[in-house]
Amino acid sequence: MNVKTVTKALAVTTAGIMLLAGCGGGGSSKQASSGSDGFDSKAKTTITFAGWSLDMTPEFKTLADAFHKAHPNVTVNVKQYSADDYDKQLTADISSGAQPDVFPIKNMLKYVTYSDSQGLADISDIAKSYQGNKYINLDGYEHNGKYFALPYRSDTWVLFYNKDMFKKAGVEEPNAKWTWDDYTKAAKELKEKLPAAGYDANSVYPMYMHNWQSVVQSFALAQCGKSADSTFLKADFSYMEPFYKRALEWQKDKYTIDWNTSFTNKVQYQAQFGTQKAAMMPMGTWYAATLVSQQQSGEAQKFSWGMAPAPQNPDKKLPKTPITFGSPTSLAISSKSSGQKLAAAKEFVKWATGQGGALELAKLSTTPAYIDDKVTETFFSPEGMASDQASKDAWSKHDMKMEAPVATATDTINSILKDTHSSIMTGAKSPSDGLKEATQNVKDQGVLDE
Repeated sequence: MNVKTVTKALAVTTAGIMLLAGCGGGGSSKQASSGSDGFDSKAKTTITFAGWSLDMTPEFKTLADAFHKAHPNVTVNVKQYSADDYDKQLTADISSGAQPDVFPIKNMLKYVTYSDSQGLADISDIAKSYQGNKYINLDGYEHNGKYFALPYRSDTWVLFYNKDMFKKAGVEEPNAKWTWDDYTKAAKELKEKLPAAGYDANSVYPMYMHNWQSVVQSFALAQCGKSADSTFLKADFSYMEPFYKRALEWQKDKYTIDWNTSFTNKVQYQAQFGTQKAAMMPMGTWYAATLVSQQQSGEAQKFSWGMAPAPQNPDKKLPKTPITFGSPTSLAISSKSSGQKLAAAKEFVKWATGQGGALELAKLSTTPAYIDDKVTETFFSPEGMASDQASKDAWSKHDMKMEAPVATATDTINSILKDTHSSIMTGAKSPSDGLKEATQNVKDQGVLDE
């Protein structure tokens, strides 16, 4: 990768972790592997597991309880962190050597930083057990020849759509062969026909494009046909230009709420789709659980809905498997754990990232990283969940690219591109000028090798 080893933005954080780790806090992955990895299922063992917002996010306690049920002699105590300050708090704990035995890494943006901190155990042996397994994707996890975390959940982006609105308007539903041009064509047709079907032309839109930068930038990176090494990590962002031009056209033609209104008014995407203010919405698969829950509670209106694959790049040949993006959430093990604690922690991670943990997450309508037919069946079994075959295929059959590449410079580049996104979507800069400025800003940060 054409990036320096350490960026200015991450150097302070990483150095702080490593400095304290060197003072007896963090240990090393080599030290963590020196204990006995032989798990004794009969030994009474307690391990700690990090989580956040435990009252609203049941996945952590669900995994802990289910593992304990399968291994009665192992107790998994969940340690609560702040959802908003998780990385900050976890970094502090790693620096002082107080990290839990097992802890999630929220997204891949900071994976390299955590891996280089000496606070994570080498779990390459678990990764090796997944070699050739088609039900889980470990791309991006190998770092310096080792694996320091593995995915346990992995939300990918699909196209949510309101079946009732399409039917009432007489517009054909999305399918796996849609490109962004087909998406635009359907939006135009919906805009013309929804008012006649009884929907308010002033408040109901054909689509909703949320204000996150990923809605444009990550689709562009995933579907441009070029590697992140030759584009994103070289600060060549020209591949985003056609995607931004389309997004601006959607705004101009009032197919969606404009970016400025969405951002300034803090529009909630859940309400926009859930109250039938939008017929289509690209969003991560995590929204399925929210929609089912809100339709049951009355926060969302009752209507028939489905999932379709994300529309594909019309400038490229239609791929055999739809290309989309996602960002897995991973599990790592503390480099301070040893002996039976280390063995139990590894057993827990192996179970949580495999079918056992995947089935427990699927029961919660949470998308796991491990997806096979049994997991798919479980995910779509709750009442109110979209259960048609097209939705199942959209959820389970895709070519997922990383939301952003796993590299030391990614955090810095992503921050610059966030400002670029707002400047383009508000019309302050043209796509061409905004992306060229981003290239120069990245170069000025000194994160690229010349």
